[in-house]
Amino acid sequence: MGGSNVVSLSGGKDSTAMLLMLLERGEDIADIVFFDTGWEFPAMYEHLDKLENYIGRKITRLAPRLPIGTDTDKTPFDWLFSDLPIVKRGTSEVHRIGRGWPCAARRWCSGVKRGAINAHFLGLTHRQGLNLPLCQCIGFAADEQKRVENRKCRGKWYKTRFPLVEWGITEKAALDYCLKRGFSWSGLYIWFSRVSCFCCPLQSLSELRILRSKFPELWKKMLLMESWLPEGKRRQFKDTTVSGLEARFAAEEA
Repeated sequence: MGGSNVVSLSGGKDSTAMLLMLLERGEDIADIVFFDTGWEFPAMYEHLDKLENYIGRKITRLAPRLPIGTDTDKTPFDWLFSDLPIVKRGTSEVHRIGRGWPCAARRWCSGVKRGAINAHFLGLTHRQGLNLPLCQCIGFAADEQKRVENRKCRGKWYKTRFPLVEWGITEKAALDYCLKRGFSWSGLYIWFSRVSCFCCPLQSLSELRILRSKFPELWKKMLLMESWLPEGKRRQFKDTTVSGLEARFAAEEA
């Protein structure tokens, strides 16, 4: 395809398989970009280090930026989650503090990620003089057609490409491919269908149970995050709260 390929790497099975297959096919890759929310599983950071060693290339790691002068001990996404002053549209009135839990209708985390990646794409064209249009390679699998249809877009400096769809690679095939090359994510795909942010409220109840039992420190972090929110803004996980799920899961065990 025309233009320079820039791999948008989530770090999961599909984007990892896409990256490795692009390299195996000898395709030009101008950059490999990972956006670090700070909410990743610890095994994800280990995976990224291992992947860099395997391919012999650095992965560009982007991070959210806070407003200049922000004084906080929290990580950027934690601050956006709980402390960001949100101004009512068309006014200067702060009507809410903190973005709260993302949800299907309000995935503010994805918006922050897209904004950072778009800014990085613009920087690539200026700093490196890459050929336009750039191709943003996204690791949607061939059996995720609905996601592809919802995501098809073209920016001013790039167009979107789905290599796994081009090659007919399904989610299962992508995972098998990665496992054969020694990438296991310390077993995360044994327990979870997707390896996204550990605190994603879009997880199923069964996966939230697993998170609590297998990753108690991350579950404690979610309970702490909930405590940062006002009482009336805590309900998000399957129409309940993290503390509500804690009580429910504890009762099930009892």
